[in-house]
This record gives sequence, C-alpha cells and structure tokens, in this order.
Amino acid sequence: MNTVLGRIFFLSLIFSAAAAAAQDDAAAIRREHWNFGVLASGGSGLFDRDDVQFSRAGVRVGRVMTGELGSGVFRGTFELDSEIIPVEVIHWGDYKNVYSVSVNPLVMKWNFTRGKKLIPYFLAQGGCTWSAHNVPPGDTSHFNFTSGPGVGFNYFVKPYRSVNFDFRATHFSNASLGDHNPGVNASLQISIGYNWWKH
Repeated sequence: MNTVLGRIFFLSLIFSAAAAAAQDDAAAIRREHWNFGVLASGGSGLFDRDDVQFSRAGVRVGRVMTGELGSGVFRGTFELDSEIIPVEVIHWGDYKNVYSVSVNPLVMKWNFTRGKKLIPYFLAQGGCTWSAHNVPPGDTSHFNFTSGPGVGFNYFVKPYRSVNFDFRATHFSNASLGDHNPGVNASLQISIGYNWWKH
C-alpha cells in the first residue's frame, strides 16, 4: 500500500511540475489589456558625449491595443505606453546634478508573444525634458526633446505581474529652441521596471 501511495505521490509531483512548466503566465500581453508600472533608468552619452550621464525614476501606464497579429516568430501585439519621470538627474561634464522632469507620452512597442514567460519587444519612444537649468550649460535651453529606438523584454514572474528590462538608444536635443543646440546625438540608456497587468 505504501508503495502505491508513493507512486501516486511521485506521479502527482511530475504532473504538477509539467502543469507549472506549461502555465502561460504571459497570457495578459496576448490581448487588449491595461498595464501599470514603476521604472528606473540610467545611461551615458556615447562617443564625444561620454561625459554626460542620466539617472531617472518614474511610473508608466500602457495598453496592449491589439490581440495577436501575424504568425511564426513575428507573431505579436502592438502596445502604446506613456512614461512620467518626476525625478531625473543629468550630469554634464563639470555641470553636475541638474534636476529635471521628463515625460515620454509616446512609447510604441511590438511584443513578440510566442513565449509563455519571456516576451521580447522592440520599441520607439518620443518625449521631452524640462530642467532646472539650461542643459547643456550655456546659451541653450531648459527644454529638450528625447527620441530613439530600443529593445527589451518582459519576464512574467506570475500571471499579471512582470519585470521588464530594456536598452534604449536615445537622442537628446533642444531642436534649436536655444541659441545653441549641442545636444547628445546618441546615448545608451538601460531601464528596469515592475509591471501590473489589469485582470
């Protein structure tokens, strides 16, 4: 009898493990869904602007706008997000700790939805930054624009909860609002976040 119970227990463990492995934690991203998150990011200018650093913290709200489209490895969903960054610090050479507020009202994502937990994405972003002082220093502007592409992924730690990580190539420029527009043609910025997907 003990042998039979042991076998039943062992088979139960195997079936439980198989069910857990097959669980589709990323189901929320496969159809229209609201999501909310917190994020932190940082990065540095590249090439001749490697003395420029950015640090940010904020919140995000987004919506998956479609069900799954396409087939094969390109199957996915289209998502629109907005990011509000109330805390941003810019370090520009000897011009240290310039406090700013940023918003990315348009972050477009294509989610590749084949995975059950890991969902990679491409993104394109556009936004703006208002700083307490002209950035860069000099006869420039308090107001700058940001734009650029990125790649990343959501990892669903359980249904309706994910962490995300992405790399963004970000352009920073005042679009000649100031008398001078040195800008940062390219910076590499890394963002990490935690997200709640609405039931």
